[in-house]
Amino acid sequence: MAEVVVTGVSSFVGHHLARHWALLGHHVIGTVSRPRDRYLGIAAERIAAIEPYVEIFGLDLREAREIAALVDRRAPSLWIQHAGFATAYGSFDYDLDVAHLVNVASLMPVYAALRGGPCGVIITGSSFEYTTSETGNREDDACAPDTPYGLSKLAQTLRARQLAEQLDVPSRVARLYIPFGARDNPEKLLSQTVAKLRNGEPIALSPCEQKRDFLGITDVCEAYVRLADDLARPGFDIFNIAGGDPVRLRDFLHGIADRMGAKRDLLHFGAMPMRPGEPPASYADIGKARRVLGWIPTPLSTAIDRDLLGAGNGK
Repeated sequence: MAEVVVTGVSSFVGHHLARHWALLGHHVIGTVSRPRDRYLGIAAERIAAIEPYVEIFGLDLREAREIAALVDRRAPSLWIQHAGFATAYGSFDYDLDVAHLVNVASLMPVYAALRGGPCGVIITGSSFEYTTSETGNREDDACAPDTPYGLSKLAQTLRARQLAEQLDVPSRVARLYIPFGARDNPEKLLSQTVAKLRNGEPIALSPCEQKRDFLGITDVCEAYVRLADDLARPGFDIFNIAGGDPVRLRDFLHGIADRMGAKRDLLHFGAMPMRPGEPPASYADIGKARRVLGWIPTPLSTAIDRDLLGAGNGK
C-alpha cells in the first residue's frame, strides 16, 4: 500500500483523484488549504464524500515548513500537485501575484522535501498553456498562452522541469482539457445543462459552434495511474490528457439530450452571445499518451453515461 498525497481535494478533479487512489487500496492524504468548516457548497460536499476513506489534512502550500513536516512524517511514494490558484481563471483580471505564490513558488519546498527519496511528482497542467490553434495541440508545441492563467500554469510547468532536473525528482505534467463528471461545479455549462434537461426546463446557450475536447473524469483518474507508473522512468515529461477527438459543442449537447431522452428544443442555441475571446477550437493530440503510457480514453458516449449522467448517484 502506497502513501499518496493529493493536494487540492476540495476541487472537482482533486476530489476524484483522491477517491480513485483510495479505492485502489492506497492510503491517501488529501490536502486542503483552509479549515474544514470554511468550505461550503459543492467544495464541502466533495470533502465530506471522501472523508470516510481519505485522510483530510490542512496544508498551506505557501508554507515551506508545513510541506517539509508532512513529507518527513509520512514519507509519501507519490505526490500529486493538483492544488492551484484558479479564481477568475478565464479573465484578464486573474491575479498573477497570488498565482505565482500558489502555483509556482510552492514547487521549490515540495521538491526540496522530496529530494533524495523514492517519491515522484505528478503536476496538473492545463490546455491553457498552449497558444490558440485550429489544430491539435502537441506537447512539443511552442507555448504562448493567451490568458494570465495559462501563463501561470506554463510557468508552473517550466519551474517543475527545472526542479525535477536539478533535484533529481521524477516528474510528469498532465495537461488537462475539459473533464466532466459527478460533483463538478454546478455553475458550469454541462452541470447546468444536465440539471435543466432533467427538469424539462429550457436553457439559454450561445451558438455553441466552437470545438472542444471533453474527457470523462474516470479516464482522467486512470491516466494519472498510468503517469504514476511512468515515474519509474527517470526525468521530466509532459502529456496531454484529453479525449483527443474534438467535438462541436452543439453536437455534444445534442448527444447529452438524446442520451437523457430529453427534447432537443430545450437547448436554445444562439439565445446568448459568445464570450469575448472564446477560441473557435481547442483540442489535443494524445498520440504521446497512447504510445508511451498505453492510455486510451473510453468513447465519449460511454463516458457521458458513466461520468455525467450517472452524477446523480453520488459516485
